[in-house]
Amino acid sequence: MRETTLWKRKARHPGAETVCSEMGYELNVAVVYEDAVTREWARQVREQLIEEAGEKAVHCTQWKIDDLRQPELFREGAVALAKADAIVIALYEQERLPAQFYLWLNLWLQQRDGLPGALIGLIGTSRESGSASIETRRYLHSMASQGHLDLMLKRCDLTAEPADDLREGLLQWAHAA
Repeated sequence: MRETTLWKRKARHPGAETVCSEMGYELNVAVVYEDAVTREWARQVREQLIEEAGEKAVHCTQWKIDDLRQPELFREGAVALAKADAIVIALYEQERLPAQFYLWLNLWLQQRDGLPGALIGLIGTSRESGSASIETRRYLHSMASQGHLDLMLKRCDLTAEPADDLREGLLQWAHAA
């Protein structure tokens, strides 16, 4: 098997063209976050991807979960995630996520049509992680499975930044055949 980086390979299904090459970049990253803290976690992952691929090779869009109540942002975000190579979802553990979040994820999964990619989940946990953490992780696992996405999950302490140990998983994913 020949080693290749994600941003230099074509999508696996017939007739697929990556939006990245048309726009002059090669790695399309979509970020979904809840607030300023989770946005910062996602920014760190985006910076790691930029470090690997180069700043001009990465295109990033960001979507705040609460903003999905706006119909136009709801549709635009679904399209962006459907075409993304890497989807970074940064949120707090919850037993139940906002309803518009579930609807939105179902919409972009239907539009994705089997494109290869990765789902990177950054989950803010409290010291008493319980059923909320399990439910959030279970849901992200289900999304990755339905979307045929590689999954990387990182539990994030609410007061700390994501650890560098995610860097190794990102590099392995990026260099996968």
